[in-house]
Amino acid sequence: MSIYWMKTADVYPDSSWSENSFTAFDPEVRFPRFHMETGDEPIGGVDLIKGGLQDGLWRWSMTVSLSGPRYGRPINGVELTRGAAGRRVVEVYQHYLSTRPEQYPRVPAKTDEV
Repeated sequence: MSIYWMKTADVYPDSSWSENSFTAFDPEVRFPRFHMETGDEPIGGVDLIKGGLQDGLWRWSMTVSLSGPRYGRPINGVELTRGAAGRRVVEVYQHYLSTRPEQYPRVPAKTDEV
C-alpha cells in the first residue's frame, strides 16, 4: 500500500485545522461515492490532543465506512506518539478492508515511464 499523509490544514485550507492534525490517503483504491469528488481516498487521521487529561497524546481514527457487516473492532483511540497513532490508522484500515465482502477497484500505480 502506498498510503501517504498530509497536514489536514493543507487538505482543507478554508478550515481552521491545527498544524498538528494529519490526514491519511490511499491513492490505490476507489470507494463508491455519495458525493461527486475526485482524488485519492481519505482513510483517517491523527491529531495532537491539547488540554485535559490526555494532553500531549495523539488521537487517531480510521474514517472509512463501507457497506457490509458491522466492524466490531475499535476505529479510533489514543497513542503516545504521532507515529504510533498513524500506524494504528493504517493497521485498522488494512484489517477493515480485509473484512469487507466486496473488493474495491484498485488504481494502477503511477510510473515514471518516458
